[in-house]
Amino acid sequence: MPLRTLAGSWPVMVTPFTERLALDLGAYREMIAWYLEHGVGGLYANCLSSEMYALDDDERVTLVREAADVAKGRVPIVATGNLGEDQAAHLRLCRRIAEAGADVVMLVVPPFLEDDAALERYYLTLAEALPDVPLGLYECPVPRPYHLGVDLVRKLARTGRFVAYKETSCDIHKIAALLEAVRGTPLALLQANVSYLLEATRLGAPGTMSVASIIVPELVAEVIRLGQSKAPEDAARAEALQARLCAIHLAQRQVHPQGSKYLLAKRGVPMAAYGREGPSPLTPEVCRALDYAAREWFTEGGALR
Repeated sequence: MPLRTLAGSWPVMVTPFTERLALDLGAYREMIAWYLEHGVGGLYANCLSSEMYALDDDERVTLVREAADVAKGRVPIVATGNLGEDQAAHLRLCRRIAEAGADVVMLVVPPFLEDDAALERYYLTLAEALPDVPLGLYECPVPRPYHLGVDLVRKLARTGRFVAYKETSCDIHKIAALLEAVRGTPLALLQANVSYLLEATRLGAPGTMSVASIIVPELVAEVIRLGQSKAPEDAARAEALQARLCAIHLAQRQVHPQGSKYLLAKRGVPMAAYGREGPSPLTPEVCRALDYAAREWFTEGGALR
């Protein structure tokens, strides 16, 4: 699809599994169809919320291919590509992810690089080796948190080769500096922090790649829309919806990703809450609390109240 400016509410998609922990592609396709009906700006497949470190390369590629097949160009799809033991493995998977239908291949911070100078060389080398592939930057907090420096982001943005940035500093002052650094370039800063969503939007951020967009994509989209509005009457409404979004997100983040699957099922997406990574937080007590919360947030049919 022709690549347009990336914006809006982007779910960092979870991966549905069967009871035997195989990919549940039927549920995955249903989830994507549901997102297309709920105003998403794009879809992020194969990310941390997808349990990407518990997937093999064939499964990662399958998630991208299935997403592209369901979306059929209606929204852009991004996916992480540079996973593996070394740079050669990173390039192989990046190419496969692009060939599977990702509009943008996202690049995490490799754990074997220690500073911005090394990262600059690495990212530019991949950009040269993938000349026809739009690239993005992903500050994935696993296996270690690393936040790119403003100067590095400015340099990469000005190459014109990087078009998406899932930024995770959770620092509104840095977000403001980064927005200024990427101004006038193709790089869309889609920061991940829900608490600062409204403030970042008012500073000029075009959207978000966030956990909250997994279960309430339309609420996130409405906060963005109102935050971009210049109408005085929209300001109070934006604050009220931001407060509601933060309350939902605070509950969700305690049980993610299995709890996000549980809550998607409450919204009508037919999936189980199985996961491959770590013990499930979904004890009977937690499920009871989520049941009560879901009644407050969603109608019986799954619509947002």
